[in-house]
Amino acid sequence: MQAVTPLSRGGRLFYTAGSAAFTMVERMLILYVPFYFWPPEEYAQPNLISSKIYFGFVTILGAAWLAGRVFDGAADPIIASLSDNNRSRVGRRKLFLLLSGLPLALTTALVFFPPRPGCESVLNGIWLGAMLCLFYIFFTAYVNPYLSLLSELGHTEAMRIDMSTMIAFMGLLGMICASVLFPLAVGGMQAGGMDFRSSYQSAAVVFAAAAAVILYLVALGFNEKIHCSPIRLPQVGVWESLRKTYAVKPFRLFLVGEVFLQFASNIVTAGMIYYAVVIFQKEQAFMTVLAGVTIASALLSFPLVNLAAKRYGKKKVILAGVGILAACTAAIFCFSFNMSGIYFYLGLAMFGLAGLPLAILSALVNPTIADLARVEALRTGEHREAMFFGARAVPLKLTIALAGVTFTFLLSSFGKDIANPLGVQLSALVVAVSCSLGFLFFLRYPEKEVQACLRCYEPPTGAAAPDELNTL
Repeated sequence: MQAVTPLSRGGRLFYTAGSAAFTMVERMLILYVPFYFWPPEEYAQPNLISSKIYFGFVTILGAAWLAGRVFDGAADPIIASLSDNNRSRVGRRKLFLLLSGLPLALTTALVFFPPRPGCESVLNGIWLGAMLCLFYIFFTAYVNPYLSLLSELGHTEAMRIDMSTMIAFMGLLGMICASVLFPLAVGGMQAGGMDFRSSYQSAAVVFAAAAAVILYLVALGFNEKIHCSPIRLPQVGVWESLRKTYAVKPFRLFLVGEVFLQFASNIVTAGMIYYAVVIFQKEQAFMTVLAGVTIASALLSFPLVNLAAKRYGKKKVILAGVGILAACTAAIFCFSFNMSGIYFYLGLAMFGLAGLPLAILSALVNPTIADLARVEALRTGEHREAMFFGARAVPLKLTIALAGVTFTFLLSSFGKDIANPLGVQLSALVVAVSCSLGFLFFLRYPEKEVQACLRCYEPPTGAAAPDELNTL
């Protein structure tokens, strides 16, 4: 096998910085779209879309999220297959990064510019659904090839853990921008006399433009001809590649656990600003405090997570993270009925403690998928790394859509205001239950066998590998 040159520190920095950009723009939408289109009554702002429930559980807001995620999930295996089979001189992954970066940033900003910005309108709902569909198509076109590079650029387990930790760290910086700097920018604009919705629009344009710059810097960080091992293109169609990927049993087990985890984490993200306003009964800027203590805790936890994963294995550390997150959200649900006095500080402490599982899960999920993709490539000779992330994304995106539908249903049915907070409170309980279910599936993931398969393969020999993964 031809020798490859590992990425330099500068190259790794450029590459991993992409996580900050695409995390920031997605979190901007998840955090602020419900609040922007459907603010609490205390803000004296008209809803831009109806809060009426259709078919017993779906709102227009939930339907818009669902439409975006359906397009997102449908695009994932197609983008993955196109990327895996791409023969471009630019690079089979880099081409997609170059083509999708600008449209991704542009659609982020356009979400906040509905045609009827001052009143409730069906047109606003149509606009929101259309922009979310376009956003998630471009998001997939960028993120799927980007993440598949983790398996190709990370030539050892330690390298994959280190690079994924950096990706997670950069992702948290993106979350800081979205959850701390963005609302500060909005608040500063409002203090300067700008109205509620114009401030969100202006901030969205500025942050989307910054994201576009970072997304294109990523492509400067690597050269696939130099930093990736020579590959044999899979030459299989979308559905055949998807079928082969889902046939890997450890992948299926891990994926089900991640489905429950994604459902939980996206409800938390969507509810963050409501937790600040409704449960803690503070101004919307208090969300920066909740996000700040969580993210600060996560940033401090990264070195510990990295060392623990290398020493004890990723599975044990992931299980610890899911268990802690379940306990924290269950406690927040209990405290939410009297968030005053000591319970106010205990609730704040739970958000801080949740930073540890945030660091664990953001750093260790992706390298686990990369391990499975690498084993399959070495076992079969077919480099379908992107399809592992694409096959993973299909149920995850639908789950995220379901989380949006569930969250908006809870708000519509049980309340989203200080005077009627039960919908916001119940969302924390739903998160705790979902995390507990995810724990059970992560527990069944056969990490020892997967790592044994990786050690069995000596890439330079090209020896055929046993079919251990599918006989577990």
